[in-house]
Amino acid sequence: MYDIFGTPFGWIMRLIYQLVNNYGVAIVLFTIITKILLFPISYKQQKNTLRMQLIQPKLKKLQAKYKDKPQELQQAQMQLYQEEHVNPMSSCLPMFLQFFLLFGVLDVVYKPLTHILHYSKSVISKVVEISTGILGDSVAKQYTGLRQELGVLKAFQDNPSAFSNVDTFDTSKVSDFMEHFTVFGVNLGETPTWHPEVWNTSAVILFCIPLLSGILQLIMTIYMQIMQKKRGTAPEQNMGCMNVMLYVMPLFSVWFAFQVSAGVGFYWACSSFFSLLQTIGLNLYFTPERGAKIIEKENKKMEARYAAGKQSFMERMMNQNAGAARVQETEKTKNMSNRELSSYNKQKIQEARKRMAEKYGETYEEDSSDED
Repeated sequence: MYDIFGTPFGWIMRLIYQLVNNYGVAIVLFTIITKILLFPISYKQQKNTLRMQLIQPKLKKLQAKYKDKPQELQQAQMQLYQEEHVNPMSSCLPMFLQFFLLFGVLDVVYKPLTHILHYSKSVISKVVEISTGILGDSVAKQYTGLRQELGVLKAFQDNPSAFSNVDTFDTSKVSDFMEHFTVFGVNLGETPTWHPEVWNTSAVILFCIPLLSGILQLIMTIYMQIMQKKRGTAPEQNMGCMNVMLYVMPLFSVWFAFQVSAGVGFYWACSSFFSLLQTIGLNLYFTPERGAKIIEKENKKMEARYAAGKQSFMERMMNQNAGAARVQETEKTKNMSNRELSSYNKQKIQEARKRMAEKYGETYEEDSSDED
């Protein structure tokens, strides 16, 4: 998974590094480029959020009406989604895509020898073995798996001559890279610590990188919570555990950023910063008026496509669910008497009329005059 997404991102990172000749600046520009590439996904997520916001009042009415009937509530919600052209699963795909792309981003940040200096796996395997001997078992444990190459850079900084006998491993090339493997003059291969030996400028900057990453994530979380409350899409009270996790994750990221090289924490800080700017920008763009026009325009396109017999995957799933519901409905009514069936059909007609009235903002009075 890391290699699949890491290879193309690695070429992008290498190109940027060759242009700016500084790894810290390259990370900033790389983050901006990945955000631009992922912007269509974020834009689509924002539109889906707006759609969900517009139907929140109707969803809450359904939840109140069928609070003790979960199966009927599910059917009513699916019907509402279909009528309003809402895909409740549309935000899942972008989230999965971003999750998978994150593998590639981390692969690039963790493996500069592979993606920036283009060393082969056999050469990297040899220098990893040498670095383990230099760092010692206790320190080497912090640089296992994906972080091995960062461990090599740390060991190389401590004892560059130990790598001189490795074929095709150009120590002068690596030394030059190490000089530019910096941000604000700090080596991004260094690991931040709570208790540095000396509180110099380098130690302070290293210490601030994980804190900055966590603070930016916390600001993002608070901002999203505020926007959810403003839109009326905040999680219900029974989602309290998930809300707690949203605030715990920034703290966890701070702790974890103290366990890895500063380059990783710096990327997280950059990513959180640009994500925050992007989210604020999208929220400012999607004003209620503009959002309503965009949704109305898209609804017309969907209706035209649907009329032409073209359906999305989600629409096909909804239709299949509707078919299954009709089968279940048939099973439910086949043993009813004529009187029971008539009463049941009348109830269904009234519910359909009520939904249509609610959809178009009309008042509906239930007709109870007809009696069998």
